[in-house]
Amino acid sequence: MTFMEMYTQTPILHSKKCKLLALIFRLFLSYGIYLITAGVWFIYNWYYALSALLLSFVLMGILRSKLLHSSIPKVQQEFTYSDKDISAWYLHRYICYTDTQIKK
Repeated sequence: MTFMEMYTQTPILHSKKCKLLALIFRLFLSYGIYLITAGVWFIYNWYYALSALLLSFVLMGILRSKLLHSSIPKVQQEFTYSDKDISAWYLHRYICYTDTQIKK
């Protein structure tokens, strides 16, 4: 059996700003579904909340997939990544890239 080699490790964010953004982004990806559902339930009723729950599962799955495929290198997209890893890759690639280049 052959295994895929790990080409690049998940980036480590160095500044406090990037770490805070990664935490907020990770929490949104992990618990955003439930926050949206609770908000809809509070404003409307449980029927709309159930519909929002199902819709938000689909939309968050699409969002995770888009973030994964836009930020992780093509050769590594076959691996399974957690929300923490997806947020670290995305922030490293698009928002905190100058911070990590300065540290090297």
